Amino acid sequence: MKISGFVISYNREKLIETCLRSIRFVDELIVVDKSSTDATAASALRLADHVITVPWSPTVEETRAFALEQCSHDRIVFLDDDECFSADAIVYLDRELREGKADLYAIACRHHILGRHEEDAYYWPERHVRAFRRGTFRFGATVHGGGRIEGRALVAEPAFDSGICFHNISHADTATWIEKTNRYTAHPDRSSTMERHPDDLLATARAQIDFWLGKCSSDATPYSQSVAILRAVYDLVDIVKHWEQKEGYDGQALFQATCRQLQDDFDQLERRTGIATGLAKRSLFDGR
Repeated sequence: MKISGFVISYNREKLIETCLRSIRFVDELIVVDKSSTDATAASALRLADHVITVPWSPTVEETRAFALEQCSHDRIVFLDDDECFSADAIVYLDRELREGKADLYAIACRHHILGRHEEDAYYWPERHVRAFRRGTFRFGATVHGGGRIEGRALVAEPAFDSGICFHNISHADTATWIEKTNRYTAHPDRSSTMERHPDDLLATARAQIDFWLGKCSSDATPYSQSVAILRAVYDLVDIVKHWEQKEGYDGQALFQATCRQLQDDFDQLERRTGIATGLAKRSLFDGR
Protein backbone atom coordinates (compact mmCIF):
# COMPACT_ATOMS: atom_id res chain seq x y z
CA MET A 1 0.00 0.00 0.00
CA LYS A 2 1.21 3.49 -0.80
CA ILE A 3 1.31 6.25 1.80
CA SER A 4 0.73 9.99 1.64
CA GLY A 5 2.10 12.39 4.22
CA PHE A 6 1.58 16.06 4.92
CA VAL A 7 3.09 18.79 7.07
CA ILE A 8 1.66 22.27 7.67
CA SER A 9 4.40 24.86 8.07
CA TYR A 10 4.96 28.48 8.94
CA ASN A 11 8.30 30.20 9.63
CA ARG A 12 10.05 27.07 10.85
CA GLU A 13 13.28 27.19 8.84
CA LYS A 14 15.44 25.90 11.71
CA LEU A 15 13.38 22.73 12.18
CA ILE A 16 11.62 21.99 8.90
CA GLU A 17 14.41 19.82 7.45
CA THR A 18 14.46 17.56 10.53
CA CYS A 19 10.67 17.37 10.49
CA LEU A 20 10.47 16.44 6.81
CA ARG A 21 13.29 13.89 6.95
CA SER A 22 11.33 12.05 9.66
CA ILE A 23 8.27 11.70 7.41
CA ARG A 24 10.07 11.28 4.07
CA PHE A 25 9.47 7.50 4.17
CA VAL A 26 6.04 8.15 2.60
CA ASP A 27 5.49 7.81 -1.17
CA GLU A 28 4.01 11.31 -1.48
CA LEU A 29 4.99 14.18 0.79
CA ILE A 30 2.99 17.42 0.73
CA VAL A 31 3.85 20.60 2.60
CA VAL A 32 1.17 23.23 3.01
CA ASP A 33 3.00 26.43 3.86
CA LYS A 34 1.11 29.31 5.45
CA SER A 35 2.95 32.08 3.57
CA SER A 36 6.21 31.83 5.52
CA THR A 37 8.37 34.93 5.50
CA ASP A 38 11.62 33.03 6.15
CA ALA A 39 13.32 30.18 4.26
CA THR A 40 10.84 27.48 5.33
CA ALA A 41 9.22 27.01 1.90
CA ALA A 42 12.56 26.94 0.09
CA SER A 43 13.88 24.28 2.48
CA ALA A 44 10.69 22.27 2.11
CA LEU A 45 11.09 22.18 -1.68
CA ARG A 46 14.26 20.12 -1.28
CA LEU A 47 12.43 17.26 0.45
CA ALA A 48 8.71 17.50 -0.37
CA ASP A 49 7.00 16.39 -3.58
CA HIS A 50 4.63 19.35 -3.47
CA VAL A 51 4.74 22.65 -1.57
CA ILE A 52 1.42 24.51 -1.58
CA THR A 53 1.24 28.09 -0.30
CA VAL A 54 -1.92 29.26 1.46
CA PRO A 55 -2.74 32.44 3.41
CA TRP A 56 -1.55 32.62 7.00
CA SER A 57 -3.89 31.60 9.80
CA PRO A 58 -2.97 31.19 13.48
CA THR A 59 -3.51 27.44 13.98
CA VAL A 60 -2.85 24.18 12.11
CA GLU A 61 -6.39 22.95 12.77
CA GLU A 62 -7.73 25.41 10.22
CA THR A 63 -5.60 23.82 7.48
CA ARG A 64 -5.45 20.07 8.13
CA ALA A 65 -8.65 19.17 6.26
CA PHE A 66 -7.37 21.08 3.21
CA ALA A 67 -4.01 19.29 3.41
CA LEU A 68 -5.76 15.91 3.57
CA GLU A 69 -7.67 16.73 0.37
CA GLN A 70 -4.35 17.11 -1.46
CA CYS A 71 -3.25 13.56 -0.60
CA SER A 72 -3.49 10.90 -3.31
CA HIS A 73 -3.32 7.74 -1.20
CA ASP A 74 -5.59 6.23 1.45
CA ARG A 75 -2.93 5.73 4.09
CA ILE A 76 -2.10 9.08 5.65
CA VAL A 77 0.68 10.23 7.95
CA PHE A 78 0.89 13.82 9.21
CA LEU A 79 2.99 16.06 11.43
CA ASP A 80 3.05 19.69 12.45
CA ASP A 81 6.18 21.61 11.53
CA ASP A 82 7.48 21.44 15.11
CA GLU A 83 7.14 17.65 15.28
CA CYS A 84 9.51 14.84 14.24
CA PHE A 85 9.07 11.06 14.30
CA SER A 86 11.69 9.00 16.11
CA ALA A 87 13.73 6.52 14.08
CA ASP A 88 11.78 3.65 15.70
CA ALA A 89 8.48 5.29 14.69
CA ILE A 90 9.63 5.59 11.06
CA VAL A 91 10.38 1.85 10.87
CA TYR A 92 7.14 0.97 12.65
CA LEU A 93 4.81 3.17 10.60
CA ASP A 94 6.43 2.29 7.29
CA ARG A 95 5.82 -1.42 7.96
CA GLU A 96 2.42 -1.15 9.61
CA LEU A 97 0.82 1.20 7.10
CA ARG A 98 1.99 -0.79 4.08
CA GLU A 99 0.62 -4.00 5.57
CA GLY A 100 -2.64 -2.37 6.66
CA LYS A 101 -2.71 -3.88 10.12
CA ALA A 102 -4.75 -1.13 11.84
CA ASP A 103 -6.93 1.84 10.91
CA LEU A 104 -5.36 4.45 13.17
CA TYR A 105 -2.08 4.83 15.00
CA ALA A 106 -1.96 6.82 18.25
CA ILE A 107 1.70 7.56 18.86
CA ALA A 108 3.37 8.66 22.08
CA CYS A 109 4.17 12.38 22.10
CA ARG A 110 7.37 13.52 23.77
CA HIS A 111 6.96 17.23 24.43
CA HIS A 112 10.13 19.29 24.58
CA ILE A 113 9.33 22.42 26.61
CA LEU A 114 12.09 24.85 27.56
CA GLY A 115 14.32 22.78 25.32
CA ARG A 116 13.92 19.39 27.01
CA HIS A 117 11.63 16.45 27.73
CA GLU A 118 11.21 15.05 31.22
CA GLU A 119 9.00 12.05 31.93
CA ASP A 120 8.12 13.31 35.42
CA ALA A 121 6.56 16.48 33.96
CA TYR A 122 2.80 17.00 33.62
CA TYR A 123 2.76 16.32 29.87
CA TRP A 124 3.87 12.66 30.00
CA PRO A 125 2.52 10.18 29.06
CA GLU A 126 0.34 11.32 26.16
CA ARG A 127 -0.67 9.93 22.75
CA HIS A 128 -1.93 11.57 19.55
CA VAL A 129 -3.14 10.10 16.26
CA ARG A 130 -0.51 10.74 13.60
CA ALA A 131 -1.41 8.08 11.00
CA PHE A 132 -4.72 6.67 9.75
CA ARG A 133 -6.64 5.07 6.92
CA ARG A 134 -8.74 7.58 4.99
CA GLY A 135 -12.32 7.64 6.24
CA THR A 136 -11.49 6.54 9.80
CA PHE A 137 -10.44 9.92 11.22
CA ARG A 138 -11.96 13.37 10.80
CA PHE A 139 -10.09 16.58 11.53
CA GLY A 140 -11.89 19.27 13.50
CA ALA A 141 -11.41 23.02 13.88
CA THR A 142 -10.99 22.93 17.66
CA VAL A 143 -7.49 24.04 18.66
CA HIS A 144 -5.65 21.20 20.44
CA GLY A 145 -8.75 19.10 19.83
CA GLY A 146 -7.07 16.63 17.48
CA GLY A 147 -9.88 14.97 15.59
CA ARG A 148 -12.66 12.39 15.79
CA ILE A 149 -12.43 8.65 15.15
CA GLU A 150 -15.06 7.55 12.65
CA GLY A 151 -16.90 4.25 13.05
CA ARG A 152 -15.41 1.16 14.68
CA ALA A 153 -11.83 1.75 13.74
CA LEU A 154 -9.02 -0.47 14.97
CA VAL A 155 -6.57 1.73 16.87
CA ALA A 156 -2.96 0.71 17.42
CA GLU A 157 -1.19 2.21 20.44
CA PRO A 158 2.50 1.33 20.64
CA ALA A 159 3.81 1.11 24.19
CA PHE A 160 5.15 4.29 25.75
CA ASP A 161 8.51 2.62 26.47
CA SER A 162 8.88 1.21 22.93
CA GLY A 163 10.76 4.18 21.46
CA ILE A 164 7.94 4.60 18.91
CA CYS A 165 7.02 8.24 19.35
CA PHE A 166 7.10 11.70 17.88
CA HIS A 167 8.93 14.64 19.40
CA ASN A 168 7.12 17.96 19.76
CA ILE A 169 9.96 20.50 19.73
CA SER A 170 8.05 23.73 20.05
CA HIS A 171 8.70 25.84 23.14
CA ALA A 172 12.42 26.56 23.40
CA ASP A 173 12.05 29.16 26.16
CA THR A 174 9.52 31.11 28.19
CA ALA A 175 9.28 33.84 25.55
CA THR A 176 8.21 31.26 22.94
CA TRP A 177 5.62 29.85 25.34
CA ILE A 178 4.15 33.32 25.93
CA GLU A 179 4.01 34.05 22.19
CA LYS A 180 2.06 30.84 21.58
CA THR A 181 -0.11 31.47 24.63
CA ASN A 182 -1.21 34.77 23.15
CA ARG A 183 -1.93 33.19 19.77
CA TYR A 184 -3.90 30.16 20.96
CA THR A 185 -5.85 31.73 23.81
CA ALA A 186 -7.16 34.30 21.33
CA HIS A 187 -8.98 31.41 19.62
CA PRO A 188 -12.52 30.89 20.95
CA ASP A 189 -12.70 27.22 19.84
CA ARG A 190 -10.06 25.41 21.88
CA SER A 191 -10.00 22.11 23.70
CA SER A 192 -9.40 22.75 27.39
CA THR A 193 -9.61 21.13 30.80
CA MET A 194 -10.88 24.43 32.15
CA GLU A 195 -14.36 25.16 33.46
CA ARG A 196 -14.83 28.87 32.76
CA HIS A 197 -16.89 30.84 35.31
CA PRO A 198 -16.78 34.47 34.10
CA ASP A 199 -18.60 35.73 37.20
CA ASP A 200 -15.95 34.33 39.55
CA LEU A 201 -12.64 34.83 37.82
CA LEU A 202 -10.52 34.37 40.93
CA ALA A 203 -12.10 31.00 41.77
CA THR A 204 -11.49 29.79 38.21
CA ALA A 205 -7.89 31.02 38.31
CA ARG A 206 -7.19 29.31 41.63
CA ALA A 207 -8.72 26.07 40.36
CA GLN A 208 -6.50 26.05 37.28
CA ILE A 209 -3.36 26.85 39.26
CA ASP A 210 -4.18 24.03 41.68
CA PHE A 211 -4.96 21.65 38.80
CA TRP A 212 -1.63 22.08 37.01
CA LEU A 213 0.59 22.43 40.07
CA GLY A 214 -1.16 19.37 41.48
CA LYS A 215 0.44 17.35 38.68
CA CYS A 216 3.84 17.95 40.31
CA SER A 217 4.97 15.34 42.84
CA SER A 218 6.39 16.38 46.20
CA ASP A 219 9.92 15.82 44.86
CA ALA A 220 9.31 17.46 41.48
CA THR A 221 12.36 19.05 39.89
CA PRO A 222 12.51 22.81 39.32
CA TYR A 223 12.03 22.03 35.62
CA SER A 224 8.77 20.11 36.23
CA GLN A 225 7.55 22.90 38.50
CA SER A 226 8.43 25.52 35.86
CA VAL A 227 6.52 23.88 33.02
CA ALA A 228 3.49 23.33 35.27
CA ILE A 229 3.56 27.04 36.14
CA LEU A 230 3.73 27.92 32.43
CA ARG A 231 0.75 25.67 31.72
CA ALA A 232 -1.22 27.36 34.49
CA VAL A 233 -0.33 30.79 33.06
CA TYR A 234 -1.78 29.65 29.72
CA ASP A 235 -5.15 29.09 31.36
CA LEU A 236 -5.00 32.30 33.41
CA VAL A 237 -4.61 34.29 30.20
CA ASP A 238 -7.47 32.32 28.66
CA ILE A 239 -9.73 33.16 31.62
CA VAL A 240 -9.22 36.90 31.17
CA LYS A 241 -9.57 36.76 27.37
CA HIS A 242 -12.80 34.80 27.74
CA TRP A 243 -14.10 37.51 30.10
CA GLU A 244 -13.16 40.20 27.56
CA GLN A 245 -15.03 38.36 24.82
CA LYS A 246 -18.11 37.75 26.98
CA GLU A 247 -18.30 41.37 28.11
CA GLY A 248 -17.50 42.81 24.68
CA TYR A 249 -14.69 44.60 26.44
CA ASP A 250 -12.72 46.84 24.05
CA GLY A 251 -9.65 48.28 25.71
CA GLN A 252 -8.44 49.77 22.43
CA ALA A 253 -11.63 51.84 22.13
CA LEU A 254 -11.23 52.97 25.73
CA PHE A 255 -7.64 54.02 25.02
CA GLN A 256 -8.78 56.08 22.06
CA ALA A 257 -11.50 57.71 24.17
CA THR A 258 -8.88 58.61 26.77
CA CYS A 259 -6.68 60.19 24.09
CA ARG A 260 -9.62 62.22 22.76
CA GLN A 261 -10.42 63.48 26.26
CA LEU A 262 -6.79 64.45 26.82
CA GLN A 263 -6.70 66.27 23.49
CA ASP A 264 -9.82 68.22 24.52
CA ASP A 265 -8.15 69.05 27.84
CA PHE A 266 -5.06 70.33 26.00
CA ASP A 267 -7.21 72.51 23.70
CA GLN A 268 -8.94 74.04 26.71
CA LEU A 269 -5.56 74.57 28.40
CA GLU A 270 -4.27 76.52 25.37
CA ARG A 271 -7.36 78.71 25.25
CA ARG A 272 -7.32 79.37 29.00
CA THR A 273 -3.59 79.94 29.60
CA GLY A 274 -1.93 80.48 26.25
CA ILE A 275 0.44 77.57 26.94
CA ALA A 276 1.14 75.90 23.60
CA THR A 277 0.69 72.11 23.55
CA GLY A 278 0.50 71.38 19.83
CA LEU A 279 1.50 72.64 16.41
CA ALA A 280 1.81 76.23 17.66
CA LYS A 281 4.52 75.14 20.11
CA ARG A 282 6.45 73.23 17.45
CA SER A 283 6.29 76.18 15.02
CA LEU A 284 8.16 78.38 17.53
CA PHE A 285 11.11 75.99 17.52
CA ASP A 286 10.92 75.63 13.74
CA GLY A 287 11.22 79.41 13.35
CA ARG A 288 7.81 79.71 11.75
